[in-house]
Amino acid sequence: MAPMAVVKEPGLTHRQRQAMQTRTLIVDAARSLFVSRGYAATSLEAVAEMAGVASRTVYSVFGTKKALLGAICEAWLAEAGIPESIAEGLREPDLRRRLLIVARASRRQWELERGTCALLQGAAASDAEVARMLAGWKEDRGRGWRSVVEGSESQLRPGVDARRAVALIRALTPWEVYLELVPGEGWTADDYEEWLGGMLTDLLLPPR
Repeated sequence: MAPMAVVKEPGLTHRQRQAMQTRTLIVDAARSLFVSRGYAATSLEAVAEMAGVASRTVYSVFGTKKALLGAICEAWLAEAGIPESIAEGLREPDLRRRLLIVARASRRQWELERGTCALLQGAAASDAEVARMLAGWKEDRGRGWRSVVEGSESQLRPGVDARRAVALIRALTPWEVYLELVPGEGWTADDYEEWLGGMLTDLLLPPR
């Protein structure tokens, strides 16, 4: 497990910083155990033991394994800078630049997943609530891709409407595509980002 970063948020009390550090310890321990042992086989007590905290602390902070899984995903997306990438894309008026931001964000998300995607798939297979949660996240991801195109429809290639554009973005950006090309074919993450940006702009924008 990577060492825990020291929380230095300005304006926080010592107790608040300690609470944030404890939360980070628990999330890191859960991610490690869920990936190595499996979601279904890992108890909150095991997470507490690895994190070095009392079991009641884990229950108090998260309550359920599903909530802990959600926190793992939030930490992953924050580390990858996905919220910032979305905000940057929405501020960008040029659709070509937006699509290149999509490629960069996709690359960052998948290169930092560290087993989380397989963890989510395994958890969804054994827990119906997690399956519903994962389906909701996929819908949120689809809405995010729609926001990339909204307001820029006039910049699309003739014959490509907004619905088709979103479908193509969704088809090209899943983890499975990254998995096939980077570890599968030996590409670098830079190769993947360059390829994805080129594919999106070639398919969705008029030729220069």
